[in-house]
Amino acid sequence: MEVTASKELFTPQKLRKVVIDEGLCPLCGGCAGGCPYLAQYKGGIVQLDCCTLSEGNCYQYCPRTYTDIDAVSQKILGVPFNGDGIGVAREVFLARSTDAEIRQRSQDGGAVSALLSVALAEGIIDAAIVTGMSNGKTPVGLLARNVVTKMSDDKTPVGLLAREKEELLQCIGAGYETARVLSALNSIPKESKEKLGIIGLPCQVASLSKRKVSPPQNRVSMDSVKLVLGLFCATKRWLEPGEDRQYINRACGYCWDLTAEFADISVGSGRAKFRDWNTVIVRTKTGSELMDIAQAKGALETQPIPDESLDFEKKASLDKKKRALKNITAKSGDRNNLLYLGLSQAIADKLLS
Repeated sequence: MEVTASKELFTPQKLRKVVIDEGLCPLCGGCAGGCPYLAQYKGGIVQLDCCTLSEGNCYQYCPRTYTDIDAVSQKILGVPFNGDGIGVAREVFLARSTDAEIRQRSQDGGAVSALLSVALAEGIIDAAIVTGMSNGKTPVGLLARNVVTKMSDDKTPVGLLAREKEELLQCIGAGYETARVLSALNSIPKESKEKLGIIGLPCQVASLSKRKVSPPQNRVSMDSVKLVLGLFCATKRWLEPGEDRQYINRACGYCWDLTAEFADISVGSGRAKFRDWNTVIVRTKTGSELMDIAQAKGALETQPIPDESLDFEKKASLDKKKRALKNITAKSGDRNNLLYLGLSQAIADKLLS
């Protein structure tokens, strides 16, 4: 059959023109894991073969294609986006796991592993999509058709499915800032009925949120994603397969989200004063219910977050928003052109003032 559409209208070309060539790609894994024609290579996304789709998931769910932030906020949090501080927060406190093994393996308080362990044990989820090391495992689903993915070796952080606590423990300490965790979600058959939890960085949470607003038709149902845990992220790095060198991803300078504002629960470090604790932001009813269970089961211990620590997080988050908008408008050359970021004029003006 003859293809009559212009090549410029094909999805990979649009993605390259709007995101990749503009230096906006956050390397979240949302496109490369969901398409056999796209892959991560040397810190970028490369096209391996021709694709003639005029519309595709790789473009639609990229966190750096146009995103109506208010629509996402309404869908996930039930309120309009206001652009303030750390975003919607039902509760903010310090927390850490009571499990000695989790604490020993964790960089901070082990709150994420504790929450996922409880969610698995209580049947809230059947599997957690986490980051671990490839360890010679054969890629599955679409990933098995991706030649660059199959080149990865045991030193490569990848998205994995953990169904038991021991599998979670093996992933503690893996480099979330270097992994394309969404590729594991994309590789799950659409017929799957497993209840899923997923932990990711703000850009990955943003891609998930776009999927919830407009669910994909040819991927696992977003109704299967029962829990989203977000990690604080200031700067994302990438790691080339088989190498120890890390590189700052300059696209992070155009990201507005420090604390994964569209997650059910967001988790960061307790910073220097509370090095063995995590800062925890509970954002949704789902997040509150999981926290209640975790505390009732004695899986977490908590303490109030000091006012100065909370003020620091709010300022850091707001500063990131302001820097992102400043960088975006410098790139677009127009204060009214925020590239991918669909914000109201009032909020944009407030952040740019």
